[in-house]
Amino acid sequence: MRRFLIFWLFLALIPLGCGEKTQSKEELVQGNWILFRNRTYILLILNPKGEWQSSVRIADATSKIVKSKGDAKGTWHLEEEQLIFTVMDSSIEEVWEKNTTSFFEIVELGASVMKLRAENGNLAEWKKTTTGKSGKEQESSSLMIPMEPIAVNLNKISSNTKDRYLCLKMRLVLQELMPGQKVPRLHPRAREAAMVFLSSLIYNDVKDFDRVKAQKAKLLKVLNPYMEGAIKDIEIEHVIVTDTHEKVEEFLIEHTIPSGAPAEGEEADSKDKAAG
Repeated sequence: MRRFLIFWLFLALIPLGCGEKTQSKEELVQGNWILFRNRTYILLILNPKGEWQSSVRIADATSKIVKSKGDAKGTWHLEEEQLIFTVMDSSIEEVWEKNTTSFFEIVELGASVMKLRAENGNLAEWKKTTTGKSGKEQESSSLMIPMEPIAVNLNKISSNTKDRYLCLKMRLVLQELMPGQKVPRLHPRAREAAMVFLSSLIYNDVKDFDRVKAQKAKLLKVLNPYMEGAIKDIEIEHVIVTDTHEKVEEFLIEHTIPSGAPAEGEEADSKDKAAG
């Protein structure tokens, strides 16, 4: 009986959850961190390769749209209780001075909070913006919204000018949003506005890819009011200029987003397929 009690006492002393892996400091610091200061916040991405990127974002008065103030990058490593950053390049030298090394004392480090004390004594509390992804995955991810393909008649200088059609497939690249902010929904009339703008162009405006790309800034201004100014860039995936209806139909069939896929916030039964 005594041996039996000793056996169970021994089992009771074995720590529970011994199969769970405890994260090292190197693993904990990796990922996306954010530091708030009034309407300005600093985004810091540390990847497993020992590289980091940082950017300063400024929210507008509504705290919805975030505009970039600048970027910096370099290398990082841990040394005892310090997190050390070497700055290789920077356009925000008031935050990260180029060609310098900064030392931060690690006051607290957890899965969602990191408190660092700078050399001047200032204490900053960083919060993790996402979980479940490695620094590399977070760094490479981009928020994009695909749009249905558009085909329009190009404007003609005279009645004798040959009919030509511009066919375009593009994606909207969004600005970084405030943590927890939902992606603004693209207004259904945005597509119509894009088609009106594109149909006002003439053949010389789009006769090669470089000229098509030159129209992106104008198209951006057309579309942004329909998405609360959240569009950062327009990525052109495919484009053709043709003088035949057959090519237009082929383009639309080839590049139409399959039913059920997320696209530009429009209802499936309201897709425009006009080519003129």
